[in-house]
Amino acid sequence: MKILCWTISAASLFCLLFINGCSRNNELTSLHGQTMGTTYHVKFIPDTEENLQPEIEKLLIAINNKMSTYIKNSEISNFNQRIKNGTWEIISPEFFGVVEHALNLAAETNGAFDPTLGPLVNLWGFGPGGVRKIPSSKQIAMAKIKTGFNKIELDKTSKKIRKKNAGVYLDLSASAKGYGVDQIANLLEKKNISNYMVEIGGEIRTSGKKVKGPWKIAIEAPQPETKKPYQKILKLGKMALATSGDYRNFFKAGDQHFSHTINGKTGRPVAHSLASVSVLDPASCMNADALATALMAMGPEKGFAFAEARNIAAYFIYRKTLEGKVHFIDKATSLFTKWVNP
Repeated sequence: MKILCWTISAASLFCLLFINGCSRNNELTSLHGQTMGTTYHVKFIPDTEENLQPEIEKLLIAINNKMSTYIKNSEISNFNQRIKNGTWEIISPEFFGVVEHALNLAAETNGAFDPTLGPLVNLWGFGPGGVRKIPSSKQIAMAKIKTGFNKIELDKTSKKIRKKNAGVYLDLSASAKGYGVDQIANLLEKKNISNYMVEIGGEIRTSGKKVKGPWKIAIEAPQPETKKPYQKILKLGKMALATSGDYRNFFKAGDQHFSHTINGKTGRPVAHSLASVSVLDPASCMNADALATALMAMGPEKGFAFAEARNIAAYFIYRKTLEGKVHFIDKATSLFTKWVNP
């Protein structure tokens, strides 16, 4: 299967460690491969002896062909490069659904999550073939003209889309991996498989259990090279988990740290103490994926308040400097605590 590189999003930077999740018991089927510029892993207790890998890979290729900005003739690239300003265009139901979800969340978060930040992401070098460097204020101002989720309009009845500014550039990498996880999970459930774990680039969804006991998933520590590479271990049943972090995809200029997560209002990488956010969702990995990115963009105070007010199960890890040494402090919303410690 061809490796298809994506713009690396906040939600895809974070590797989850599988604690005792890779059973060698013959009853557990394990599939893996490459997709979206990363890897996928699928583990399940099979209901039949059918080889599902060809079907899974066919599904992932179809998703890439709709939503990868790295494929020149993908559906999203067609929108970005060829659809003219003000022209209504019919798009596939799958593409429409992911865009609609992204725009709804963008409105709910007042632009903290924004699928149109591609021009700024690319400007800072985090996009396809980018060179990471600090752009000028003028370059940032010019790129900002092309961004804004309100510059895209959808017609729900006819499944059409149009851009209100010729330079608008959609990037769904902050939710499409989660969407891919959901689609594989749906495929398994159609095959009457109820015990599974699906992961793409760190975004994950589980159901039931593995051969012995629940699925155990570890949230990686912000400094994985330490003796304790994980921050928290979760026992999951039917649940999706996505994490967004700032310490894997970044660059430094002097003593400044520039994260790939962009603040759409300033046009610059976010600057706060938040190191990562993990979100649990019982129904949608796409939603968990996008929410983790949104909360990471908001920062520790606004993000936590937003999550608590909307009953989102979120787990925050942030940096705190004490006596010249950086420590990592964690904080969970009420719903996260309830689900993790029932």
